[in-house]
Amino acid sequence: MNQPESPDRRLDGWKSIAGYFRRDRTTVMRWARERDLPVHRLPGGKQGSVFAYERELATWARRAEQDDLADAPAAPEPEAPLPASSAPPPSAPQTQSLGTDAPSQSSRRWLWPSLGAVALAGVLAVSLPMLGGAQSPGEPRSEQIVPLPRDPKVASDYVAARDLWARRTPAALSRAIGLYERVIAADPEFAPAYAGLAEAWLITREYGAATESRAYSAAKSAVEQALKLDSRLPAAHRANGFIQYWWSYDAQRAVNSFQRALTLDPHDGLSHFWYANVLADLGQDAAAQREYDTAQLLLPGTPAIAIERACAHWQAGRDRRALIELNQLKAQYPDDATIRNCLAWAHISRGDIRAYAREFGELARLRKVPELLALAKKLDTAVVRNPATAHLVLVADAQREFAAGERKTRMTPAFQASSMGDRETLVALLRQAAMLGERWYSATLNKRIAQQWQGDAEVQALLNKVVIATPKVRLT
Repeated sequence: MNQPESPDRRLDGWKSIAGYFRRDRTTVMRWARERDLPVHRLPGGKQGSVFAYERELATWARRAEQDDLADAPAAPEPEAPLPASSAPPPSAPQTQSLGTDAPSQSSRRWLWPSLGAVALAGVLAVSLPMLGGAQSPGEPRSEQIVPLPRDPKVASDYVAARDLWARRTPAALSRAIGLYERVIAADPEFAPAYAGLAEAWLITREYGAATESRAYSAAKSAVEQALKLDSRLPAAHRANGFIQYWWSYDAQRAVNSFQRALTLDPHDGLSHFWYANVLADLGQDAAAQREYDTAQLLLPGTPAIAIERACAHWQAGRDRRALIELNQLKAQYPDDATIRNCLAWAHISRGDIRAYAREFGELARLRKVPELLALAKKLDTAVVRNPATAHLVLVADAQREFAAGERKTRMTPAFQASSMGDRETLVALLRQAAMLGERWYSATLNKRIAQQWQGDAEVQALLNKVVIATPKVRLT
């Protein structure tokens, strides 16, 4: 039976353990799983930091100390219960160590004083503010410990897949997909692996060689299975919102999915980040900037957030600022395909087809997609021949994609034609879209087309037929 230690002895033990935590991040996460220590890990590779919230640590330390006192041989009187604001909710999940049975209650009791909980926030690399204030017992809680498969080898594959996914290179993403599939084959009931597989496919369509239809189809199938296994998995709702917005063009359902993900886990930086991208495209600039702020607090130093935020300046009409920041980022991250994509959009919106072709060519080179490389070559040839009509190469390719099921609306080629001052092509695309009942969701593109042709009644009337209403966005 455990004996309560003296405060001095416990503090000495804390000091030695704190020093060990500084050296061994892996041990921190293992102990977190085995002893319910409320530790969080930042994504982003093998060197990712771990951290803890001071309030959660204080609650954990008080609970652990009470357990120790309750287990003592001759406790004179039971201590008063914890106040409701700090007591852990009764439904908090119990975690298990990898490859072993759940540890017994006595083995989970540690003898650290509350003083140690305050110091731990500094020891575990970084302390972040509790967003949204104190949590009432009835509110949803974010997962304190990242779930892992029970089998150590399967868990190792899952962690490696997450790490590869974060690298955002074609080769790394391909390996990540293979590892996720191996995890699913070994543990088909592990819902996070399906959500991770979906995310890998979604990022592959941006950084790798997957076509839109292939990537979204695979991601949608994985998300559906993840939600079937765990309807409260935030990552699954996040990926679902991504698919609903960027592939299904169902803006309201996408907003609902992101808000569901953030209700389930308000401290998920990736959900805030992806939601910010959607809000920026919907023209909700103030809301998007707040979500980017939150994402940066939760995922500090993440290049992708800085890149998309710079692109969001263009979406909000701050073209000069967007170009300055994107070019600065290009100098920092010359091999990032998304920067080239954002720059290409910014350049063509100004009617600069030469700059568009330059960035598009680099995008194709980085992604190593044969179809993109071929299109880039055609575009370069067309620019040399006649810059005023070079955009028709892009329009023709978009029509090909539409026929093949790789594209669902004519919104992008219409914007390209509009930007280049090609009214004839724009009107033809608008008429086709209206006849087929297309719904154009991007407030950014719709607004720029409308502004380009303010005095043109026909263009305005056709545009009104395809533009959808902005979804209802609940701001928190």
